[in-house]
Amino acid sequence: MCFYSAVSAEAAKIEHRFKAKFKHLNEFKPANLLNGFAHPKTPVITHRNNQEIELFEWGLLPAWAKDRSLQKNSLNARIETLHEKPMFRQVLQNRCLVIATGFYEWQWLDEKGKNKQRYFLRLPDQEIYAFAGLSNEWVNQNTGEIVGTYTIITTEAQGIMREIHNSKMRMPFTLLPKQEQTWLQGNEVFVETLNWIAEENGEW
Repeated sequence: MCFYSAVSAEAAKIEHRFKAKFKHLNEFKPANLLNGFAHPKTPVITHRNNQEIELFEWGLLPAWAKDRSLQKNSLNARIETLHEKPMFRQVLQNRCLVIATGFYEWQWLDEKGKNKQRYFLRLPDQEIYAFAGLSNEWVNQNTGEIVGTYTIITTEAQGIMREIHNSKMRMPFTLLPKQEQTWLQGNEVFVETLNWIAEENGEW
């Protein structure tokens, strides 16, 4: 699964790559490590406006969530079961692009995973790219605050990712540039085989 990622590019590069502008530019700071369990705000582009980059919290909260306790369980969503999970089934139309420059994964070196090797995964020909995601704006019933949230969609591991994520065999659903608008528009997109570069340890 994908629980740690990076968005290390400067805002200007991200805006140029996606031909979009940050809604709150002063709130964005590049990061080499984003811990999903801390629910950081990271840049996304939603289906509502493909020319605007917003900062949403990692960990989707459905409209019916009473509090934030569900967020730790919705960092990722398996593409095979999106229509089965109530948390995701109600927001299938709320597609988004989750902007990234890389992600981290651990390879098990023994059967029980007591010894692991950390890898940083990036694409050789794309400094900045996007994961397929789903988003939702959750309303905090206690404060009235509207919180933008998202989940990263995962799929079966392919290529080198089958060797690295050898425990659960999963990887984030990464979109090619030509697929991004198709995804946002709600049309069918197929997983493409990508040539990931795996760096041991990476920046941490």
